[in-house]
Amino acid sequence: MKEKKGISTILAALLLVVIVVVASVIVYAWSTGLFGGLMPSSPSVKEGLSMDSYKWTSNTTATLYIRNVGTVDVTVESYYIEEAGQTRSGPTSMSTTIAVNSVEPIAITPTGFSWVSGHSYTVKLVTSRGTQFAFTVIAV
Repeated sequence: MKEKKGISTILAALLLVVIVVVASVIVYAWSTGLFGGLMPSSPSVKEGLSMDSYKWTSNTTATLYIRNVGTVDVTVESYYIEEAGQTRSGPTSMSTTIAVNSVEPIAITPTGFSWVSGHSYTVKLVTSRGTQFAFTVIAV
């Protein structure tokens, strides 16, 4: 009589585990792709400000014309003035709301120092959501 040998029970159990794991990975990948495409994504709320221009309305005040290019209204709550990486003035409190796609003038007046003609300054606007936007002005 010829002895027939089959797969041992340990190898059979190991092979079943491998098949189940591979099948689970395939089902997971398929369901994530399918459900990810079916579920609506949440709309992103994005603040965005850009400076259209600025002008000096006096020797002590610069007026920045700020445009809201984001997807939500932005409220500017304070500003800082920096020169050469060091804070010269601020935070100075304010409250200006800029609607989406509109431009608002923001008056910037330093406290504790005076503008020096020809020097470059960075004005940092801080929004109610904590986002900071930096713009550069040159004093006249």
